[in-house]
Amino acid sequence: MFASRPTLAVLVASLVIPCTYAEIKPYINTTADVRTECKTCPYTLCTNKSFYDYYDALNVTCWTHGTEVVGDRTWLKSDAGCYVTQYHLAEYSGDYIDDLPYCGSDSEKEFYTVEDNTVKYKTECLYCPEITCGVHAYLPEDTDVSLTCWVPDGYLIIDDPYWLKTTDNCFVARKNLWSAPDLTYLDPCGPSPFLEPDDDPAKDTTTVNKRDSESEPSPELVERSAKYLVNVTIGEEYSYCRTCAADSCDVERRYEFNQEVYLQCLVVLNTTVYWSMTTDFCYINNADLWQTPQGDFYRFPECSKFDGDDQDPGDEDKQRH
Repeated sequence: MFASRPTLAVLVASLVIPCTYAEIKPYINTTADVRTECKTCPYTLCTNKSFYDYYDALNVTCWTHGTEVVGDRTWLKSDAGCYVTQYHLAEYSGDYIDDLPYCGSDSEKEFYTVEDNTVKYKTECLYCPEITCGVHAYLPEDTDVSLTCWVPDGYLIIDDPYWLKTTDNCFVARKNLWSAPDLTYLDPCGPSPFLEPDDDPAKDTTTVNKRDSESEPSPELVERSAKYLVNVTIGEEYSYCRTCAADSCDVERRYEFNQEVYLQCLVVLNTTVYWSMTTDFCYINNADLWQTPQGDFYRFPECSKFDGDDQDPGDEDKQRH
């Protein structure tokens, strides 16, 4: 007597391996871990549609790829219709790529406007269009820059509140450029929050104001009477503007009593002797001024920063001529 054979249905059933698929969610609720921009496309040079402050709640609806941040190219589209990098959000216990749908290939397109220009004066390129923001780069005069977008309400420089973002992902004041850019060609940058670089430069490819998990948001800096470029007035009958920061240097021009002069940067010779470079690219002794540039103005930059910290500012004339 023969044992009964298993039917085909039983054999097929025994070979079936149970499979489970991650459930795709319509959105994931999260919060901003830093003050961060929400961009029109997932790249750092794209314009901003909005921004999120510390602890702001948002829903993310899909994922895409963009600028690499901390070794990860994943960006997420928020319910505001703009993109943030996952590194700037509260830690998520799952995997956004598994749990959210892909935003589509069109979401990976990078688009922004570009216009070339040149800085006229020594210029700080800042992380946001306010002089209280951190300095990304010190640009010497005649440095070529590529501009991507503009901000109409940045810090007022003399009589001009416009700032422009460069392809180095930092802002320069329009007043510091050789020529006025064509704002009809460039896009507006959108909302530009107060940002600082990540404390750990090894982690950073974008501008953020990153905090420790247990720290509270830092208060914004309080300005003193900041005016950059700095507007001062001659307080002596004559003030001689010299080729370098020393009384022995040649005279390039002479300013008269009560004449207004604009300063670019500060030269610190010792704790009591200070000179400043004017927008005429010559140096005056600060003792000739009614004001005290080294103390009256917020973060007036030292000239040496634009040419390397190791350079003697008094020797700058030798390099320019």
